[in-house]
Amino acid sequence: RIYATGYSIGSMFTYELACQMSDRFAAIASYAGTMPVQPQSCDIAEGMPIMHIHGELDEIISYNDAWDWKEWDSVGTMQSIPSLVDYWSIKNQCQTTDEVTTGASSHVVHSDCTGGARVEHYGLNRVGHEWPEAIDGVSTHDVIWDFLSSFSK
Repeated sequence: RIYATGYSIGSMFTYELACQMSDRFAAIASYAGTMPVQPQSCDIAEGMPIMHIHGELDEIISYNDAWDWKEWDSVGTMQSIPSLVDYWSIKNQCQTTDEVTTGASSHVVHSDCTGGARVEHYGLNRVGHEWPEAIDGVSTHDVIWDFLSSFSK
């Protein structure tokens, strides 16, 4: 059971791990990051379970807009968060999508994916780039651990 988690730029690193080392990681969970629209490579060996949590008011890493990062050493255009979640859902060949919306969040689950993977996303309505203590009344740490611990290689 090897997992990767990351926050902000650490979140971006987890997507690099998912793309380059999917054979070693059972699942990843990230908060407030993204990945390039066109990564140089992203070949996953089998299903790669992904959880992404993101504040919809994030002014550092935009929720709804693609953006260019590092003009001095460009890595290209970075994905909006809905595009990021769709990217992983497609890559994992997920067949089913369910969504539950509360006053504080939107929880989207893409399931019936290759290799038993699942892609989950929490869009937090009134949160920016800061770490949320809880998601819908549950400790953020517990939400992440409940997702990660349900996968093993």
